[in-house]
Amino acid sequence: MAKDYGVDIKDELYRDRAFTTDLIEIQLKNSSGGNNCLYINSGSIDIDYDSSTAPDSGTNTYSAQGEFLGMSQISEDFDVVVGKFTIFLSGLPSNYLNYFTDAPPEGKRVVVYKAFHSLTTFEIISTPIMMFDGAIYSVSVTEGSNSCQINIDCSSLFADFERTAGRRTNDWSNWLYQGQTVDRAFEKSSFVGQTEFLWGRSS
Repeated sequence: MAKDYGVDIKDELYRDRAFTTDLIEIQLKNSSGGNNCLYINSGSIDIDYDSSTAPDSGTNTYSAQGEFLGMSQISEDFDVVVGKFTIFLSGLPSNYLNYFTDAPPEGKRVVVYKAFHSLTTFEIISTPIMMFDGAIYSVSVTEGSNSCQINIDCSSLFADFERTAGRRTNDWSNWLYQGQTVDRAFEKSSFVGQTEFLWGRSS
């Protein structure tokens, strides 16, 4: 069922110009299992918002751009596909890198909202629209002599079947994911090599 966002949001959607920001929740944990969330936004001012998905109750402050460098486009598709995008953070001079080394970040929830703002008061109009709700499946760090960038790959499903890294075509890898050793479908895959299978063709 389509969500009814109300007249206020619909008015903003049909405007020639609109002031919007992306509110991003990266729901990390610390080494003790407590919340260690990052609340950031794509605007130029800090924004206070009481999100229904945030693990920290009450109003949280979504920090304006600084360490948040940007993110790739969140695309929509009518086909059943795994939605993916990447968040880019600067690891210098902040302690953002510590958020990802204190405890494993993979599998932690990421939520992105699109907030519409008043052109005069900059206040959030009605309730922001949830654009993405998924999980971190990979984090990489790119370091230079004067820079450090953190790339957070997010997926709408933690099990992204388009990725090939991690699972191999052998019995042991198959058993690891199945939790049992009954299926021997990959028994011969390790020595098949470059054999060509005709798959219905005669030659």
